[in-house]
Amino acid sequence: MNSKIWVATAVIALGLSLQGCSLKTQNLRIDPEVKVKEEQIGGGKVVGLRISDARPDKKLGEVGDPDRKMVDVRVDEDPSPAIYQRVKQALTRQGFVVEPYGEAMERKLDIQIHKLELQSVKQPLTFNTELRAEVAAHAANSSAYYDRQFNVRTRREGAAPPYEKDSTLLVNTALSQALEDLLADDQLIATLAQ
Repeated sequence: MNSKIWVATAVIALGLSLQGCSLKTQNLRIDPEVKVKEEQIGGGKVVGLRISDARPDKKLGEVGDPDRKMVDVRVDEDPSPAIYQRVKQALTRQGFVVEPYGEAMERKLDIQIHKLELQSVKQPLTFNTELRAEVAAHAANSSAYYDRQFNVRTRREGAAPPYEKDSTLLVNTALSQALEDLLADDQLIATLAQ
């Protein structure tokens, strides 16, 4: 029994050391799915939509083994156009007509990505990976407005640090959740639908 544990430990350690060698800088592409209930709550009202990446740093964090090799995880490409299309499709399914944001518009929705942070911490035999996402929304309709911040925290455990595919999935899942929460916020939608 004791020899089985040693063999299993040796295999895991070998696998981790080999995987540690293949880690490279990750540059993620953001394109979250945004699912909403299809309903005509918007009644064909026009909403000006703006999405912006307000993160001061394009680096999300680092993954790897602090005792061996750490690599940067980044989102260098502006995610705003992809998120704009996803949110536009969702608002259209809710009965709104979506146009590019204009200051003079009566109904406006301004969404900002405030934080995307990825941290992978090595524990004995596992890596604990956590992603934090913060998305802020400002909905306005004439003189009425509604502001809210949506926070999502996702965790994952694994025998190896997350690779680019895993990190991309984590980021897109967290942003999907934040945006779906945003578009399910009754007060925000009511502000736009008045």
